[in-house]
Amino acid sequence: MKIKTFLLFVLSILFIAGNVFATTISDVRLSTFSNGTGRIVIESEKKIDPKIFTLENPKRLVMDIPKTDILAAVQKKDFKTSSVVSRVRFGKPQQGVSRIVIDLGNNITESHFTLPPENNKGIWRFVLDLKPSNPVKSVDYKTTASAKVLSDASNAQAKKPVKTASKSQSGLLPFSKSKKIIVLDAGHGGQDPGAISKNGHFEKDLTLKMAKETKVLLERAGYKVVLTRDRDIFITLRGRVKKAHEAKADLFISIHADSARNTKARGLSIYTISEKASDKEAAALAERENKSDILLGMDLDDYQQEVSSVLIDLAKQDTMKESRLYADSVVKEMQRTVQLLPNAHRFAGFAVLKSPNIPSVLLEMGYMSNHHEEREMQKVAYRKKLGQALVRAVDAYFGR
Repeated sequence: MKIKTFLLFVLSILFIAGNVFATTISDVRLSTFSNGTGRIVIESEKKIDPKIFTLENPKRLVMDIPKTDILAAVQKKDFKTSSVVSRVRFGKPQQGVSRIVIDLGNNITESHFTLPPENNKGIWRFVLDLKPSNPVKSVDYKTTASAKVLSDASNAQAKKPVKTASKSQSGLLPFSKSKKIIVLDAGHGGQDPGAISKNGHFEKDLTLKMAKETKVLLERAGYKVVLTRDRDIFITLRGRVKKAHEAKADLFISIHADSARNTKARGLSIYTISEKASDKEAAALAERENKSDILLGMDLDDYQQEVSSVLIDLAKQDTMKESRLYADSVVKEMQRTVQLLPNAHRFAGFAVLKSPNIPSVLLEMGYMSNHHEEREMQKVAYRKKLGQALVRAVDAYFGR
């Protein structure tokens, strides 16, 4: 007992010491000067020494500040965007470390310096300057005391990493396109029939029909559409996600039809990724669908392990948010059209949705095990209603 008591005493001392020696960040400010330079000032009670590195495409600057807690100082603040700084976010990747992520404009150079306390105020200032390579001639001077906590929703739509062909693999380059690209994934195929109705209809055939018909509707609405399969073939989950990345997709929609022991179960539902399923039924469904693992779909060979993990983490957070926004649009449009399951937007660990940089959803059109609903899904007119609702949801999503 004496040893346990001693160990508990030592741990408590270490915990208290950790808090005592933590540096308090009291304020964060953003200024934009007339020449276009953006300046971020971090005030703290002690000198801070951030670890600074950049991520490419989109260009981001990341600052990790050890032995600090920044969230309290920025909880109710909001940075205004500019041509230099398009977004600023704050997080806490691990205990005792504060993280600042700054989304930058094009051709921005960074410099920083530290100002010691003056007039015995005891406040240290860390100053980060972000300068455009081609300074603008006239920009109104703006100062805001604003920031955005990493977990908050952002008004700015996140850009996602895309890779272009290049002999040099030192970084990712931006990709310009005039049309939004949507990848439609017809579930199952080939030797994998998916759910089978009592009438002997295969899910793989139904999803392929739905994907082809929806492709036509989306193209008429001005989108570019890529199918993961256009015939009855088997494609691994990894292969489906790979096709989405090769297409540089802005949105990935996997189309399925459900099945249940309860033949009375019916209704459309839509899923977004979650490592923890929203209910037992969703977990069981994800387990049935996840027949092979997938890679993240991003080439991180040129990044150090630490930077790679940050890149994936940032991308996943934005992508999960975007996926949920599109799923909510689908629910809103579908509820005017067809019967939905209760809590129609659900969460499960579908492997096919695990791309960290493409918003992805999985649509369950209905139940193959329900005689009435299965018969409806076999009708062209019914599938057209679903497709039109999907298009309206896409319009609403990109129209934000």
